[in-house]
Amino acid sequence: MMYTNLSCIVKGLIAILFGFLAIFLPGPLQTTFIGLFWVFIVIGIAIFLLLATTSRSDESLFWFGLAAVLVITCALSLFAQLVITLVFMLMIAGIAFYSGFADINYALRFPKTKYYMIIGMFLISVLLLGVLFRTLPVTELDKVVLRILGTFALIFGIFSIAIGLHEPADPAAPAIAPGQIQKKYFTCSCKPPREK
Repeated sequence: MMYTNLSCIVKGLIAILFGFLAIFLPGPLQTTFIGLFWVFIVIGIAIFLLLATTSRSDESLFWFGLAAVLVITCALSLFAQLVITLVFMLMIAGIAFYSGFADINYALRFPKTKYYMIIGMFLISVLLLGVLFRTLPVTELDKVVLRILGTFALIFGIFSIAIGLHEPADPAAPAIAPGQIQKKYFTCSCKPPREK
């Protein structure tokens, strides 16, 4: 099983990489993706299956689903070249969405800080997006979409790494009272024998 903090760091690094490339190098990134489409598909399926077998049970189904989507995409791309471009944008969107969803799901476990973390992610993303469009304007629709998705992927990835590096103990874990032994399926109370 992949540890939670390691999983956050890996997802964060992937999101930052694709987010940075989608923001600053959308053309070369898209050209490279189309040229190496089948290589990315095979590697993607292998990575998703690996993550599905090493992640927690609630994450395994998601990774298995992504692997199945890539297999279906292989079949569809044989009939339409447009599918490859759509897959590229959906891949960036999926990375941003999952990284952000995992961060929000983690933040909800902390009642005192969840609103600051969630609002902070979206505010920083919107501010960075405004700065990028003002300093580096683009007109092509595909590059606009890539910049938006890449910005959210980049910010969510940074938050994922921060969570993975500073994750405390699980706040939802029940406390074990003195004199109790907590098992996976039952809890027994160890009491001293009565005096006769």
